[in-house]
Amino acid sequence: MYDTIKSKVTIDNLPNIFYAGKLQNIDWAGFLWRPIQNKKAFVIGYKTELQNIHLKLYGSELQIENSLQKFLMGNNYQDFTFTQVLTALDTLNKQLPIDFYKTTLLRADIGFVINHDTAQEINSWLDYKGKRPLPMIKNNRVYGSEFRQTNNKFKVYDKTFEANKTSGVKLDEQLMRVELKGNNRYFNNRKNPIGIYTVQDLIDPIKYKLLANELLNFYSAIKKNGNFDFSKCSTKETRLYGYMNCNVSNKAMKQYHKETYKKDRSQYLKLLAKHQDLQAENIVLEKLKAKAYYSINN
Repeated sequence: MYDTIKSKVTIDNLPNIFYAGKLQNIDWAGFLWRPIQNKKAFVIGYKTELQNIHLKLYGSELQIENSLQKFLMGNNYQDFTFTQVLTALDTLNKQLPIDFYKTTLLRADIGFVINHDTAQEINSWLDYKGKRPLPMIKNNRVYGSEFRQTNNKFKVYDKTFEANKTSGVKLDEQLMRVELKGNNRYFNNRKNPIGIYTVQDLIDPIKYKLLANELLNFYSAIKKNGNFDFSKCSTKETRLYGYMNCNVSNKAMKQYHKETYKKDRSQYLKLLAKHQDLQAENIVLEKLKAKAYYSINN
């Protein structure tokens, strides 16, 4: 389930040459560290890699980032179970120059891959708590959709297309990847915090399950048009649906007529509930639940 994670730790007793900011490679802890330069060509840190894992040193702060699944399996389109997560973390910890489990967690991405038509899914999205989805574009093609917020990002995209364009991998199945990306504030600064502060917290099976539920709950809160039947709508309902789904009019009403907008949105949500096709909407959710159950219990 886990994909990319990002963590940091302060390292004491680094060789002084790291602080000198010289434009030269440095051999330390079994890695060859290369200079990181800013736009003015000043050396601001050093970087290296452990397979696909990126390691960056800024002063005494070491940042570790990238996909655990790709580190262990070489891809993130197959199932990734809790047992495999534990193996990936343990393998990575043994090869790093620090105790990886004690590093402060800055970000965690969770996701599942299911067999589904991505275009059909993203074309049904209306909004998430009033926020409109944004298209994901690669090679002049819309291949996914996402909701961006200050501390998190939720996205769905065509994994078959992305794998081919990014890695040249041709997958036979019609795969769709669903991801929730969140920083430590998103997961912890809330009424019911999940409590993932260090990498050590990621090996807690209870918190692993809570994170899976977080993705499922986010997806469940997305409003969708389903198979909307306008033949059963009144003129007033059709107009309401139209202006709520037009970016220009929606934004104008929200900005200049807030009270009316709140009332209209309430009526709009009732309209969606009245005409929604629950069976069609639950297809993806049930597939995600099945993947979560499998990942948690294997």
